Amino acid sequence: MLSELSIQNLALIEKLTLNFQNGFSTLTGETGAGKSILLDALGLALGERADSSLVRYDTKRADISARFDLSRLPHVQTWLEKQELDEAGESECFLRRTLTAEGRSKAYINGIPVSLNQLKTLSSMLIDIHGQHEHQSLLNPVKQLELLDAFAAHPKLVENCQESYKIWQKSKQLLAKLETEKEDYQNKLELLQFQQQEFADLAPQEGEFTQLEQEQNTLSHASEIKQNGELAYQLLEEENGASDIINRAMHALEQICDYEPKFSAPLQQLNSALIEVQEAASEIQSFSDHIELDPQQLAQIEERLSSLFATAKKYQVEPSELPQKQQQIEQTLDELQHNNDSADELRIAVIQQQEQFYQTAGKLTLSRQKAAKKLSKQITEGMQELGMANGQFSVEISTAKSPSILGTDACIFEVSANKGQPLQALAKVASGGELSRISLAIQVATAEVAELPTLIFDEVDVGIGGGIAEVVGEKMRQLGEHKQILSITHLAQVASHGNQHLRISKHDKKSVTHTQVQPLEPEERIDELARMLGGMTITEQTQKMAQEMWQQAQAK
Repeated sequence: MLSELSIQNLALIEKLTLNFQNGFSTLTGETGAGKSILLDALGLALGERADSSLVRYDTKRADISARFDLSRLPHVQTWLEKQELDEAGESECFLRRTLTAEGRSKAYINGIPVSLNQLKTLSSMLIDIHGQHEHQSLLNPVKQLELLDAFAAHPKLVENCQESYKIWQKSKQLLAKLETEKEDYQNKLELLQFQQQEFADLAPQEGEFTQLEQEQNTLSHASEIKQNGELAYQLLEEENGASDIINRAMHALEQICDYEPKFSAPLQQLNSALIEVQEAASEIQSFSDHIELDPQQLAQIEERLSSLFATAKKYQVEPSELPQKQQQIEQTLDELQHNNDSADELRIAVIQQQEQFYQTAGKLTLSRQKAAKKLSKQITEGMQELGMANGQFSVEISTAKSPSILGTDACIFEVSANKGQPLQALAKVASGGELSRISLAIQVATAEVAELPTLIFDEVDVGIGGGIAEVVGEKMRQLGEHKQILSITHLAQVASHGNQHLRISKHDKKSVTHTQVQPLEPEERIDELARMLGGMTITEQTQKMAQEMWQQAQAK
């Protein structure tokens, strides 16, 4: 429910904070006092189109925020969590909209900047404004069908229909893809088979290319390797080589160690060096002995490398990536052959799933038709109670142009407001006052099942008075038992039924006009009702009439 609305620098409002209660709240005031400004402000907070002319004169920016209690709206809290717009542990939601005099606007949800689409999506789950404004979801055929489903209380049928439709459509899409691919299946198959055979003949191995490159490098320099290896061995092991020189140095040190012990440490180091030199020489000799000059093997390796290079270039991969490319080709070929084999099976499955969907949708249609008759009767009775004595309402169910996740039905709310007029779509009703009262009748009939927690009615009492106005007030209060209702009204009969009464007025301060809103206490409510009944002249009789009207309305 809407718990708070704060407005700064919007039209005639300098600064205003309103706290709203649950139940039925009425907003009254003289013509021109600024009731429409409140709706404009709320509309901005809900994501409506911004008009820079609404920014208060001589200020830079208007700032509007609305706070909603989500404690009874778990689906809204879930949506906020998915959008990462929730506040941990909070059961409230804070909407904010700023508008500059230059026409720039920003939107926020719980302090996080959002797009207007996100703001509108959230708003559509929180509030609906009925009257001569744009928040008229009841005119949307999809919303009408959803409202009928809610009234019918058959969520399992709706869920089954949606699930069977998703399964059917998923299979249809896959089948369409397979059939499209089948047109060039043979060409793809032949190409992949050729590629598979080419790689089978080449038989690239993991790590083979790197190993061949090393072998090719060694064989191509075999003579140089062998020559230098033998030279290194000679320098280390032959007469006057490194080993011989180290041995002589060690022998010299051994002669003097008894006279000077400090020479023992370098003697040990030379001994270690001699061992390492001899080991190195042994390895050099071994490696050199294994080096063979083999032009034939070198030619074979270079031929293999050439084949790997050519194939890698053809397939636009690195030579070392050829084994992975072979695996990819074989996998693609396997999938292509498998898809072709499964297409016939899938085609049969699609037919079965389509039949299942239409069976499920048929059960949903029967339930909707039954609920449509009941809902039509209740709304017709409500319209007639609200002063449309010859009003008729009908929920028409027809076959949709194409099946959808909602089933096979199209739903349209039709109405005839006056005697002799044919039923026509609710969206074509010309009179704003009639549309508001019809909407009220619909909301009363569906109050217990409709999801929207807050409804605002803008002047639903246009063109009515007397006893009918009394009925409108009773209906509003009745609707307030199930959800939060805000009503802008000019009729005392309606205002007297409110659980909360807010008076909108304007006054001049330092030659500047300001709008203010004041919650009324019981005595103040009676004075306001007297003003609405008597106009500028309020007599004692008018005051008594207002008191009696308020007491009778509150006693119901």
